[in-house]
Amino acid sequence: MKKELEEYMDYDVGSYCKDDWNLGQKLMMRGCDPLPRRRCLARASKLYLRPYPINESLWRMPEGRNVRWSNYQCRNFECLSSKNPRRGYSKCTGCFEMDKEKLKWVTNTSLPIDFLIKDVLAIKPGEIRIGLDFGVGTGTFAARMRERDVTIVSTVLNLGAPFNEMIALRGLIPLYMTLNQRLPFFDNTMDIIHTSGFLDGWIDLQLLDFILFDWDRVLRPGGLLWIDRFFCKRKDLDDYMYMFLQFRYRKHKWAIAPKSKDEVFLSALLEKPPRSL
Repeated sequence: MKKELEEYMDYDVGSYCKDDWNLGQKLMMRGCDPLPRRRCLARASKLYLRPYPINESLWRMPEGRNVRWSNYQCRNFECLSSKNPRRGYSKCTGCFEMDKEKLKWVTNTSLPIDFLIKDVLAIKPGEIRIGLDFGVGTGTFAARMRERDVTIVSTVLNLGAPFNEMIALRGLIPLYMTLNQRLPFFDNTMDIIHTSGFLDGWIDLQLLDFILFDWDRVLRPGGLLWIDRFFCKRKDLDDYMYMFLQFRYRKHKWAIAPKSKDEVFLSALLEKPPRSL
């Protein structure tokens, strides 16, 4: 990693930075997080156009010319379709397709693990104002919450596609960070933390423990932790259930459903208890 860091920090002060954000992301994912600051000018798209107004941008595909595509396999948003086997990413398949994204968290399904936003907010009417979405996506959860006057910050990495750019062009807030980084929020400040599609059964239990304690730190008393479609091997379910339940949060919703013969989904809505010592 020393060689890569030296390469990343080899630049001319005051000049344009190299188009090397992907090198920086590799360093972040390998533990060099946060990256050291540089005194060079970040490159932008050569043809950056005015973004769409907020009443349009939430559900309209952004202008592709506002993205620098040089470090992606695709060169436009159309290429990122789930129908394209060479789209360059595997997480969050289909999340660049607005017709599919519009159905999430607002449409009833037959699965008990799929909670609706309206039902979650009804548990704490008027109390959920700010929160964090921890996962891989294009900001759809934040968009749906914004429609209900809730401000959500979405953590995201550019894992093969312009997730950060997409979220920002929709008029939402991307937070560029890795799993290893401490959340840049003060203690007991968030009303809700939602996670989907990222903290799945591949994650090391010790790393998950650190992440959950950090979430507990920033979640306020009475705040909600929404575990959304977490999946793992059936044989590992008890271990992961212990991790989520160790904080003695109040259970508002708890559902388990089969994903396959050997895997299961878990969704839960938990409330942080008051702690005054």
